[in-house]
Amino acid sequence: MINGFGIFTPKFAGNSRTSILTLVFVLSSAVPWSGCWRDRAADRHTEGERFQQERMTQDETAIRAASAAWSKSAESKDLEKSVSFFADSATMMAPKSPAVEGKENIRKVWQQMLALPGPGLSFSAERVEVACSGDLAWEQGAYEFITKDKDGKTATEKRTYVTVWKKQPDGIWRVVGDIHNTNQFSDRTRSVHA
Repeated sequence: MINGFGIFTPKFAGNSRTSILTLVFVLSSAVPWSGCWRDRAADRHTEGERFQQERMTQDETAIRAASAAWSKSAESKDLEKSVSFFADSATMMAPKSPAVEGKENIRKVWQQMLALPGPGLSFSAERVEVACSGDLAWEQGAYEFITKDKDGKTATEKRTYVTVWKKQPDGIWRVVGDIHNTNQFSDRTRSVHA
């Protein structure tokens, strides 16, 4: 039946009490269904967050493992293995030095560094953060570079670093940016940082 406003209204047999009871029944059965839809959507959202968190944890573990392997290759002065952690278009920045662009130029710097006498370079990640996008991450840590002069006297540099990792199309994480600075200050700069 269409009422005076052009809206369809069902005609129930019986009195208005029957109509009200029928309406209550229809609404009471529909409301739980709408709750189920919300619950399912919430479950999908929670499942998506859980999946993303698991992926980020796996990526962090992979980066920490790659960083540890990179440090071991540096300690053993394995040039090829050390440079293999860099992406072809990587950039490396060191204090008081121009930026070094590209894997082949980075290889030249690492070749000179690994050729120095002494135990060499070792580092460890203190913090790794993976972007929600899953394709970028950054690592913060400390490293030690120990060299010996021609008289056998050792010099130790303790520094901090930040490394930017990018997941490559093959799923391997590679370094695209590596920057480090010194923790040791001269007398002149010590007063500025105090």
